[in-house]
Parts: sequence; structure tokens; C-alpha cells
Amino acid sequence: MATAYAHRAGFVHGDIHLENVLLQLPGSELDHLSIQQVYERNYKPDPCPVTRTDGQPVFSPSVPKNVYTPNWLGKPSDEVLLPEAKLWLADFGTAFNPSQETRLLSYTHLQNRPPEAVFDSTKPLTFSSDISSLGLMVWEGMGSRPSMSGFLFGENEVVADQVDALGPLPQWWEKWEARTNVSTEGGQPKGGRKVCPLQKRFDLILQRGKKTAKLDDEESRAF
Repeated sequence: MATAYAHRAGFVHGDIHLENVLLQLPGSELDHLSIQQVYERNYKPDPCPVTRTDGQPVFSPSVPKNVYTPNWLGKPSDEVLLPEAKLWLADFGTAFNPSQETRLLSYTHLQNRPPEAVFDSTKPLTFSSDISSLGLMVWEGMGSRPSMSGFLFGENEVVADQVDALGPLPQWWEKWEARTNVSTEGGQPKGGRKVCPLQKRFDLILQRGKKTAKLDDEESRAF
């Protein structure tokens, strides 16, 4: 809903991943508490004096005498009740209006970047780039880990992982110059590489990796 709202307003978020999705603070649990009660319920942060690396005194009036570690007000995800699950889409620092700005680069996590950002650097990003990242984020939220590996360090490794999961990407297959290093022209792995196709990832990550009830056949097809 948040992504759709941003799109209706004319903006592409540009950096959708789990770390940018926040749970709203439980106001009903905190609003009636005093500061002291909040400290007792969680903990009272200790002051950390601000010092200079050269050992000289701090004279600037804009610098506080102390800083504090933030108080963690969250809870384990399996303890969050449905009425409490009010999600906020955060960090619009890379958001842009495609009708007013041409964006060619994707700034989101490498494994979450849409294919068009990798294969066609001359094609401006649009709302569809958010949908691609959103789908991968939903998978990670539903499963025990991301669909695409988090231990990928280059674009070619990401594309190889996408091909392993989905097969050759028809629209961009010929544009991928490194394809012959890892796959045959038909998309089969070279060099004895072990691949994990989409169905196997689904079984491992979303079914076996769940502590709660697994998805039934109808839910699996819908997902």
C-alpha cells in the first residue's frame, strides 16, 4: 500500500528492502508511561561524554556534552500481533519523480536491483523498478533468508544467480557479455556449478525454513 501510495503521488522510492520497512511504535503501550517507567520497562541509557580525538576541550555550543545509545523499543517478530503490524516505508533519500528527473542508476542493494538497471544503463528507471525490489523484499519477509544470495559481490554474480533461479532472461540474455563464463547459450551452468532453481529455493526458504505452518498448495501457487 505504501509503495502504491508513493507511485500514485508520482514518485519512485528507489531503495525498497527490509531495512527500510519499519514497525510503528506501539503507542498504546507507551503513551501512558512516564519517562521513568519507560526506563524501567526497557533500560536507562548511559551518557557517553563527547571528546575530541586530539584531546582538546570541546568549545562549540552546538556540540552536546554527552550522547546516548538509543533505547530499543522493539520486540521479536514472532511476538508482533496482527493489529500491531503497522508498517512504515522509510528512507526516501533516493526517491525521484520520473516525469521530472531521469534516473539511470539504482542505489538499492546489489541483489535487489532490477535487471534493467544492470543491462541497459541508458534506459531510465521507472515505477517497475520498485515492483521488482518489492517482490524480493516480500520473499525475504516471508522466508528465512533472501531469494537471491546476500554473498554476491558483483553485477555478474547477481545476474548468474538470477539466471540460476529463473533461467535465461529473454529480454537481456544477449546483452549479458559475461554469460558464456558461467552458462551455456541455453542457460545451463558451466564448470560443475551447482544451481538452485526457483522451486527449490521456495521449498528451502519459504517452506522448510518456516517455524510456523507452511503454505498450502493454493497459497503456494498464489505466492
